[in-house]
Amino acid sequence: MFVVWVPFLGGSRSAINPSIFPDSRVTYLWDQNAVSSQWFSQHVTGQPGPTWDYYLLFGPGARWGAVPGPVASQGGTVIGDSGNLLAAIQPLLH
Repeated sequence: MFVVWVPFLGGSRSAINPSIFPDSRVTYLWDQNAVSSQWFSQHVTGQPGPTWDYYLLFGPGARWGAVPGPVASQGGTVIGDSGNLLAAIQPLLH
């Protein structure tokens, strides 16, 4: 799992909180210029502004081409939509 942190709401690299996803398989990344946020808005979510506090879940058959996919589940906020994320990810963990 990749978690990309972006500098919104006054966030900084020091605000990265690994306790949110306490799993050794998680890789935390810092995107100072929010390049990923803009890219996901333009190519995946279609949001008019930056995509942040949002999750995209890909299954084992997903491939990263011009656009990653297929998407198994997506939504946000990450914490607010965590029930849907948990329901979608559980079948992939077995």
